[in-house]
Amino acid sequence: MSVTRTASGLSVPNEICVGPSNELMVKRGSLILGDTGRQYFHGPQRHVVQFDDFEGGGIAFSTTVVDGWRSRKGSDAQCVDFTVTNAIEGTAVGTIGDTTASMAVSGVQLDSGLCWKSNQGDLVFEARVKLSQITLLSVFIGFTDQVSALEMPIQSAASADTITTNATDAVGFMFDTSMTTDTWHLVGVANDVDATRQNSASVPVAATYQVFRIELSSAGVATFYIDGVQAGTAMTGAVTATVALTPVIAGFNRDTSNTPTITADYVYVSANRS
Repeated sequence: MSVTRTASGLSVPNEICVGPSNELMVKRGSLILGDTGRQYFHGPQRHVVQFDDFEGGGIAFSTTVVDGWRSRKGSDAQCVDFTVTNAIEGTAVGTIGDTTASMAVSGVQLDSGLCWKSNQGDLVFEARVKLSQITLLSVFIGFTDQVSALEMPIQSAASADTITTNATDAVGFMFDTSMTTDTWHLVGVANDVDATRQNSASVPVAATYQVFRIELSSAGVATFYIDGVQAGTAMTGAVTATVALTPVIAGFNRDTSNTPTITADYVYVSANRS
């Protein structure tokens, strides 16, 4: 966080004040978050926030929204909707079906409401997620523009390192073993125009959590972070700034006779309050 000295002292944001000894003091109801150099203000006056640590256990999400979340699954009998478990610290786990057919058959999807737009300003998505396996599957983590159907927002086109964008507007991290390069790819689409895909060079490890973060500007420019480190460069045209989005975690199988799981430890979304 930076402040500017003036002749009368310090020029500071509304969320903090100058104490009697010129120390910076956070006002009641405000919170400063983030690593050094990337702090941001969070508080009921400034930000709209959706955060879930998935504690409690026993909640099976379905197409009916519960606690702000909805789950969809494919037609394969092995698919299991995202369910809040009794794990320490809480998790939501979705089980992918054991067929290669399609998202419609083997897929699982966790999403919420279309409550977020890039033009709100300071739109942030962050989730801590792990995959039970890193072979023969397709996964997307980020934002998408629809909550009416089971859909993989962006996936491999199964030809070199090219992608297929099923969503009209979406931005996120894609891992798909049908890509030539088995890393997390940074992908986006704005009004059916694909943003330039970037290879993050980050390789997932089976059963190991990673933290995925997207920061969207009011113009729809995305900056990506994996485990607190920026991945790639700022992506222009990542989404249409005026299109409503939902956080989403989705995956489907590219193999048979196995049922991979996707585990979300938490999901956090915030943006400026209008």
